[in-house]
Amino acid sequence: MSLSLDFVPKKPFPDFKWKWASLQCTEGLNDPVVLLGVLFRMRKLELSGKNVKYSSEAFADELRSLARDIEGRGIGVDLARRTGERNLIRNSGQYWRAVGLIPRNEGGGTITLTPFGRLVADRKISQTEFAAITIQTFSLPNPAVQSEDECRQWQDAGLTIKPLSLLLTILERLDEVDGEGYLTKRELLEVIIPLSGVKEAVVEDYVAFVKAYRLGRLDMGKWPDCCTSANDHRIGREFLLFLANYGYVDIRQHDGDERFWYNRQLDDEIHELLSLSAKGSYDELLERLKGTDVVSEIERKRVANGRKRKYQAKFRREVLGKTPRCIITNVTMPEVLEAAHIIPFKYHGEDTRANGFAMRLDIHQLFDSGHLRIHANGGVFLTDRARMDYGALIPPSIQIPEWINRDFVRWRWENYNGI
Repeated sequence: MSLSLDFVPKKPFPDFKWKWASLQCTEGLNDPVVLLGVLFRMRKLELSGKNVKYSSEAFADELRSLARDIEGRGIGVDLARRTGERNLIRNSGQYWRAVGLIPRNEGGGTITLTPFGRLVADRKISQTEFAAITIQTFSLPNPAVQSEDECRQWQDAGLTIKPLSLLLTILERLDEVDGEGYLTKRELLEVIIPLSGVKEAVVEDYVAFVKAYRLGRLDMGKWPDCCTSANDHRIGREFLLFLANYGYVDIRQHDGDERFWYNRQLDDEIHELLSLSAKGSYDELLERLKGTDVVSEIERKRVANGRKRKYQAKFRREVLGKTPRCIITNVTMPEVLEAAHIIPFKYHGEDTRANGFAMRLDIHQLFDSGHLRIHANGGVFLTDRARMDYGALIPPSIQIPEWINRDFVRWRWENYNGI
């Protein structure tokens, strides 16, 4: 620890804050089904070769389609009205720009993805890989969402922060110290963000100040307010929400307040991810990740954890009861068969035969992690990584049983890219 507990941080410049979104903050846009669902539709229009604009009726149709798909799925965002001249990207494009999916300059409003965005949209990069790369690379200042003047203030102060990595490091250390590995929004806004403006602060300082704050031992009347508006509060919470959306933290309620708890099950993987070098291009980062077990272990553990819930046994009986046969491999041994949700339970997918495939254990793992995808016409597609091991074993197409709801299969194909 380098700072004493009576230390009072000062803003490095008057408007110092963490910025993700801007004035049009809409937390639901960070949900993977929306963030990546919109991206998939952008890519579809970009591939048309017609130089489609964000203000076009074609993009409006795609947003209305996605709005219908997420209705009743627990995602609080209205996409259907965010079309035309005041379209979604004009008002909230920072969600896609900030994580490198679309360029800072949209090129006259024409739908354009970055090379990284195309890799994600084409499923060349899995959802877990996308999140891991974002955690490694998301930095402030961020010229994709901040003006030149804002970035210059950060540079003049000699500051560079990686908020997502920093939060995971603090959570990891809090969990290690006494098992209290959680943060609240208030702790983020009132302690961590002000302290992040101090170049000398190290992880032990953040942990010590957070713990002192919890015990009421900090005189917060002397600390600077780096989040002066209600919108600043919402934007600050976005960083914790991103980690929650991709499984790195769990949200639990405590006395009416949210606590974002470190996912201890991923401790080894998080530690290794944080130790990897973040230098280089996205391609280089991806190759570095592929040289480790970080992504595969995160996918394995998250998929396994998602199956441990109430009524899973009932769902299994419902799906396997009539045809206990893997939809892909035709294996019939009940010991290796599981029921796989088509629309995930997280998005209110129903526990019925119409929403379930019988799948062999490893095939289920591929399906839930986005490495195996099934089109409504029965086409079967593998990611490059899965094709290396399974290419000769997986048929190019299957016959989808008549009791399966094909609209559920379409929903997953268009909106979901795995855990």
